[in-house]
Amino acid sequence: MPSIVPTALRSPSRRHLRGAALAALLTNILIVFTGGIVRVSGSGLGCSDWPTCDGSNIAPIAGAGDHAAWQGYVEFGNRLLSAPVLLAALLVWWLVRRSGPHPAVVRRLALLLPLGVLGQIVLGGVTVLTGLSPATVAGHFLVSMVLIAAAAGVYELVGEPDGEPPAARGVQHAMTAIIVVSMVVLFLGTLVTGTGPHGGDLNAPRFGFDLRVMAIAHADAVWLLLGLTTATVAVTWRTGPPRFRRTLRLLLVIQFLQGGLGYLQYWLGVPPTLVSFHIVGATVMWTIAVLTWARARDHASLVGGGERSRRRRGPDEPVATPRSEDGRPVAAEAAGLAGTSGELPADPTVSGT
Repeated sequence: MPSIVPTALRSPSRRHLRGAALAALLTNILIVFTGGIVRVSGSGLGCSDWPTCDGSNIAPIAGAGDHAAWQGYVEFGNRLLSAPVLLAALLVWWLVRRSGPHPAVVRRLALLLPLGVLGQIVLGGVTVLTGLSPATVAGHFLVSMVLIAAAAGVYELVGEPDGEPPAARGVQHAMTAIIVVSMVVLFLGTLVTGTGPHGGDLNAPRFGFDLRVMAIAHADAVWLLLGLTTATVAVTWRTGPPRFRRTLRLLLVIQFLQGGLGYLQYWLGVPPTLVSFHIVGATVMWTIAVLTWARARDHASLVGGGERSRRRRGPDEPVATPRSEDGRPVAAEAAGLAGTSGELPADPTVSGT
């Protein structure tokens, strides 16, 4: 009797797994965008209870509550979107289990996705029950950034190694700095949003910060990020892995567009439409930053192989003595280990003249 389970679920290929990871990535980006629409449209409490909408009905009822019917549908639609996000995350986890073997980092990221989405569902409920506390709203967004990084990580790690060498060590350090500053930019962005006018509801609590001061701090972090990325692009303009350099240049373009959009929305008085695009722009920028960080490194080091994964000799552990096939010690000179040139032993299959 033929199995009713599709082959892609029983014996997934690398292509199936990458497709699932891409689906998880895109659905997480999409729900961040729709969450931004919920916020700027004032629909955050369109469903004022959780897990029900109004305390008795799962779906919104026209004429019920203090909000317009469309606001209830906007909030409820965002809740429904959690289902495909969770399904995509579960699919990644399942395909990783059914394929492989995979490195520990891939298995952990795959497990983090469904667990994180479930946590997000609960955190979304807490956000509603606290009346859209800016702290929980900010946490809700930042957890999404973690899940997006996890999905992007799985997508990159399960791909076929491209054979390109890693970027220079200094460039890798620069990319780590870019990731750290990107985190700071995102965090300060949540503080600006939590202080500004778009709290998801007219009566939503706000942070007590000065909006202008927070906006300046956020802008300063963005300028630092642009400076770091511009310098890294300049250093790698003619050297480094081609795939990494292309992604890095794309990151710089997105950062400039995102920064320009941020200034524009501030000058125009933070109109809702621009705020929504700014939120999704931050999400896309973060996604590309994670991919760029990964592409600065070789595939083996990312999955735990290469030089860093080799067991290091302890300070009191003796160095193994080279031995011949019959077990007798071999002189260092014969083993090709003498000298200070640092060259590897010559290939014994190549004869000299």
